Amino acid sequence: MKIESFARTMDDFERLTNLLRGQDENSVIPCEIESVKMRGDEIYLKLRGIDDKTAADLIRGQYLFVEESLRKELPKEKFFIDELIGCTVVSEGGKIYGTVSSVEAYPAQMIYTVRTKQGFVMLPAVPEFIVNVDVENKKIIVRPPVGLFHGEML
Repeated sequence: MKIESFARTMDDFERLTNLLRGQDENSVIPCEIESVKMRGDEIYLKLRGIDDKTAADLIRGQYLFVEESLRKELPKEKFFIDELIGCTVVSEGGKIYGTVSSVEAYPAQMIYTVRTKQGFVMLPAVPEFIVNVDVENKKIIVRPPVGLFHGEML
């Protein structure tokens, strides 16, 4: 099955034998990598027990996780998606906007989807808007464009 990797290369997957898969880090089940292939820029994994398109479709949209001890070291100011999900999004003045519910990769930049009281807001993860990310304290300080969290741009 084709995967979308945010932090690993084909070489990284070739060094792994086991992963965890699930909707989030609290609902994972172990799985074993049988093979890894590249087609152009795309990475394909064959997981034990996922032997055809029907079986692969059943796990579409799930995340693949790596055991904490096998995580690769990221450069400063780079974060794993699971570290960002659940972070509280706060203005520089301390106003709480909401919580990061997902992170998506778009061609121009990453987008943090923030669950607010009014619904979901898509916040571009660019230096102009993201002031500080503190994954240890699950807090992201932002300077959003005018109106983004007030409904004008929803």
